Amino acid sequence: MDHPRARHVELILKQVNALPTLPAVATRLLSLTANEQSEIQDVVDLITTDPALTAKVLSLCRSANLGIRTPIMTVDQAVVMLGFNAIRNAVLSMKVFDTFEESEQASPDSARLCRADFWRHSIAVAVAAENIAKAHPHLPDLNAADAFVCGLLHDIGKLALDMLLPRSYERVIELTKLNRGNIAEFERSIVGIDHHTTGKRLAEQWHLPHKLQDCIWLHGADPSTLPNLDHRRLIGLISLADMMARKLHIGFSGNFQTKDDIASLADQLGLNVKVVHAIEKTLIEDVKNRSSILGLSQVPSRELFYESIQRANEELGRLNNALERRSQVSVEQSKILTAVTDFHAQAVPGRSVQEVIDAVIQSANQTLGQGFFVMLWQPQNEKHNRQWMIRQYLDTSIPREVHEGVDQGSNFPSEFSGGGWQLIDPPPHAPDLAQLDPGGPAAMNLVSIIPWVADYLIQSPDVRKIQMLPLSCGWGTSAILLHDREQLPAWAQLSTLTHTWGAAIAGASQHEGARRLGEELAESNLALAEAQDQLLQAEAMTRLGEMASGAAHEMNNPLAVICGRSQLLARSLDPDSSSHKHAQTIVEQSHRLSDLITALKLCTESVLPDRVPTDIEALLEQTLQNVRESLGELADQVGMEVQLIEPLPNVLLDPVQIKQALSALICNALEASTDATAKIQAQLSEDANHLQIKVSDTGPGMDEHTLAHAMDPFFSAKPAGRQVGMGLTRAQQLALAHGGEVGLCSAPGHGTEATLSLPLDSSLNLTDTP
Repeated sequence: MDHPRARHVELILKQVNALPTLPAVATRLLSLTANEQSEIQDVVDLITTDPALTAKVLSLCRSANLGIRTPIMTVDQAVVMLGFNAIRNAVLSMKVFDTFEESEQASPDSARLCRADFWRHSIAVAVAAENIAKAHPHLPDLNAADAFVCGLLHDIGKLALDMLLPRSYERVIELTKLNRGNIAEFERSIVGIDHHTTGKRLAEQWHLPHKLQDCIWLHGADPSTLPNLDHRRLIGLISLADMMARKLHIGFSGNFQTKDDIASLADQLGLNVKVVHAIEKTLIEDVKNRSSILGLSQVPSRELFYESIQRANEELGRLNNALERRSQVSVEQSKILTAVTDFHAQAVPGRSVQEVIDAVIQSANQTLGQGFFVMLWQPQNEKHNRQWMIRQYLDTSIPREVHEGVDQGSNFPSEFSGGGWQLIDPPPHAPDLAQLDPGGPAAMNLVSIIPWVADYLIQSPDVRKIQMLPLSCGWGTSAILLHDREQLPAWAQLSTLTHTWGAAIAGASQHEGARRLGEELAESNLALAEAQDQLLQAEAMTRLGEMASGAAHEMNNPLAVICGRSQLLARSLDPDSSSHKHAQTIVEQSHRLSDLITALKLCTESVLPDRVPTDIEALLEQTLQNVRESLGELADQVGMEVQLIEPLPNVLLDPVQIKQALSALICNALEASTDATAKIQAQLSEDANHLQIKVSDTGPGMDEHTLAHAMDPFFSAKPAGRQVGMGLTRAQQLALAHGGEVGLCSAPGHGTEATLSLPLDSSLNLTDTP
């Protein structure tokens, strides 16, 4: 139990302790009659101390048919004639009646607790328990006098709650009569405590015997669940007597559950079932007699019998109405279950969200009737950038020209067509559909969005007729179905279908999300593989750089000696001699080896661009000039064409490094072309974020193997005598240092196109590139 509720119950129990105590006469009388050592004179003296009680006892004797001609005029005679038990029962009943006397009479049909009906039921339970105990004298744990008192006071907690919390208890009785349930359940729900616990606390305050406290507290419980007490059968007897009184509709008990089996409980308690049924047949007459003796009411037995029959007929009528309502509910439930089954057959797994929503609308059209439908859907992937998808389903009973030009859904029934999806921004005051409780206040606030949504609709009824049906999707997905139905099935039945619709939409959304996630994971794996390749290449280049630095240092000194001595040797020899040619070859190869070591060092060293705003057209002209100078006498035999597709802005870059990269690309193109020509084009990318310089040739092109390894250091597809194969590697290194790249497009027989791509925003990559 939560703390506020526990404090509330404790407060009620404290108020119970403040209720009027049982009069001292009744308490003392209970003690005397329970003590076997008490004498008659003790009881007489106690009764005579209360003149009003004396008069009632003598009146009781006159009302009882004792078969005595001489009238009883003294309390002594009354006690002798009636006995301890009868006197105790009568006095206790009178004093309890007086303690809980009703200030204002309540009618049986009102929501208040009618005292007359309450006491009539209590007396019926007391009389039934007393008669059953008398009929089983061989059971020592069943005392007739004790059974009467326990039956009379078994529901005393109801009177206490009615006195303490009259308004709340009036609501309890109202709900109990309306729902035909057990009053104890509504007491716990509304008040926080039931009459069993309240009655037990009151009995403790009155210092009533423990067996009476337990009967008040535990009556109505399954006998098999009761603790092992000496008076366990007595508690079961009160439960049995209560069943009999409720079955005969005597008075008001507040428990309308009449499915209990009297014969089964009697047999479980070890009672004679036939005797119990016989007592049940005479119970109405016995209750009338005892009520008359106690002065509770003057209702004749015939009227009491008619009243019982009337209440039974009223209960039967209510049951018939309930059965009729349940029959109608069953028809609706059957219709809903059929709709759920048909929908599952349509919304097969693997379909897209749009296809599932089409199936939802088709199901709604079949279940709720044909008409206007609009689906609002908030996709899961738009949670942070909240947008709604809206789709209208057009009623084709309206003339076609009304919605001419609308994209009709081919997957929908012929009498109902779906318009296209629109992506819209929700109004500022609209709640997040993903957090929407279909029955909560936020759902009610959505009514204000209907006029706003109507602006997006092609075919719209009067906005005053549009109703909303939120679908519970879950998993961050949400949807609302707008319709123009005036009546829908009860929510208790319809919620099953709406939850099915919502779950299907959420499932499809999850499926699409999983598919997108799979695609993203595949792309990530590719990117990871590329990053790993680049990392391996970087590590290889690092190791190569370390090796090149060490090798260059070790090889340059002997190489300088070889080159110098070969030059001296060549000068000393006859220029026409073969020895001179051999010496000159040594010089040339020494220079080539020196160039190779230098290129290797450059390839493995970090590149630090010195960026300055650069005019691209001037850069290209300078690059062509450098290429011509490097070709020397062969410059007149090559052709180089430059095209500027569009005016180009100045770009932040290192002009020296970019000219080196372009020179390598142009030289490769001139060597590859059959006509020794190269075409250079400069333009911006489609997104205008990159500068692209394309160098193309008319050569034989590259096969897959050559294209895959063209950027590798020292790789070349040329035969012996080729270049060192570091041009493209160096160009790529310089491009990466600028945050760009060199791309190759080639196929055998179609030439090659090399593209140097550089970002216009230099902040994209300012890191060093090894």
